[in-house]
Amino acid sequence: MNSYRYSLDQTSKKFHCPICLKKTFVKYIDSKAGNYLQDTIGRCDRESKCGYHMSPKGNKPLVDVSKYNKLIQPSFHNDDCIGYFGNNYDNNNFISFLKSQFAPVDIKKAIERYFIGTSNHWNGATVFWQIDELMRIRAGKVMLYNSEDGKRVKQPYPHINWMHKVLHGFENGKLNTIVKENNPFVLQQCLFGLHNLHDEPYKTIAIVEAEKTAIIMSIFFPCYVWMATGSKSNFKSSLLQPLKGRKIIAFPDKTEFEDWNTKASSLRKE
Repeated sequence: MNSYRYSLDQTSKKFHCPICLKKTFVKYIDSKAGNYLQDTIGRCDRESKCGYHMSPKGNKPLVDVSKYNKLIQPSFHNDDCIGYFGNNYDNNNFISFLKSQFAPVDIKKAIERYFIGTSNHWNGATVFWQIDELMRIRAGKVMLYNSEDGKRVKQPYPHINWMHKVLHGFENGKLNTIVKENNPFVLQQCLFGLHNLHDEPYKTIAIVEAEKTAIIMSIFFPCYVWMATGSKSNFKSSLLQPLKGRKIIAFPDKTEFEDWNTKASSLRKE
């Protein structure tokens, strides 16, 4: 609802009407100044008998809310980013960890399935692209892993960033032309792996929290289409909408079972 500068007094206080002289007159208040307007600006409550109503001129909303009513459109990365960052896997800690656990053919399939990228934002960092069901690149999450045990590097701080921040102001010839982003970049996430939705129309969708888990599980259990929320709070209706009509199994982390189970029960009713 719009908040106007001048509005009728909502209290029970009444004044004498300038027309019928009855004490049934409600004055307008200036919300900025905090005082009543002049004695003739208001409305008589004896509508059927008097009906006097003088509204203030130029009474406009204090805030233009129309711009907030418009749907904010997400930004997208240039498609060429996939190819540009889809290499240098010898300097990708996460891929190095996968090499210690799986066969090269399985790793190659996983890289191609999820368009796994490499970033030099941190030496050995990985890029997990969030590509929606229409093959639009909504985001790129940059993360650093330990190449030996596959765990995230959290010291001296969590090594997590977004590509639109990493690439902001990047000047480097060809790279600068293919990664030119919207300013400001409007981040609206989607499920990691969502772009695989239509490749397997009959498979069950399996959802986990971490991108790393989705990739590893896709190697162990290719009978499912594995996706990740990217965070525990992203198991929500807005991100799950593209999956409507598909069979879904959620695999929350053990500390999030109760929360995800409650959300799942609520989503089944929608």
